[in-house]
Amino acid sequence: MTKRAVLPVLRICLLLLLSSGLAAAQTAPSSPSTGWQPWIVVGGSSTTLLGDCTDCPADTYVHDGGVLAIVGAPLTPRTDIGGQLFWVPSSSAAGEPINTTYVMGTFQFRPWGASGFFVRISSGMAFVKNWIVDADTSTSFTSKAFALEIGGGWEWRFSRRLGTQVFGSQHVAALGDLQGSTQRVENVMGNFWSVGGGIVIR
Repeated sequence: MTKRAVLPVLRICLLLLLSSGLAAAQTAPSSPSTGWQPWIVVGGSSTTLLGDCTDCPADTYVHDGGVLAIVGAPLTPRTDIGGQLFWVPSSSAAGEPINTTYVMGTFQFRPWGASGFFVRISSGMAFVKNWIVDADTSTSFTSKAFALEIGGGWEWRFSRRLGTQVFGSQHVAALGDLQGSTQRVENVMGNFWSVGGGIVIR
């Protein structure tokens, strides 16, 4: 993904920040009503990637955009549970395309019911296509990986069902040991740091 492709994502995040500022004076998220209610989050992020392994120089950062979608339901008035899809289409320093898709179960908790602050923890799988371990070689991998996310943010409500949120998070993909055509690469990790925003439907 080029810089031109990242600009629309950044514009979306800026609009969400401005709109959330206008809504800050409103009441914080209220408890969900009785009965089942959907919990949906759709948004985007500005994401920084860093690949690492046992013998790799951990100094090649890549900056791209990501797309986030969560679908679930409230578990209690302060907790939500659902499934998360986080997609990061990016490219290596050499211009090779890299696609990473996180598919995870997500748990979101608001410690204070009268506040919009939340923390989010997720676990699941990451599907990585054409992961470049070393920019000096042409070795690339397609693999599945154990994945974790930890993050937090703030949510505002426009109405009873519609709101917005801003968030910061780190996604980690543990690819493990990968066997290339000429070498074995040990303890491969993918780190994704994100700042973004989304529309929330409850």
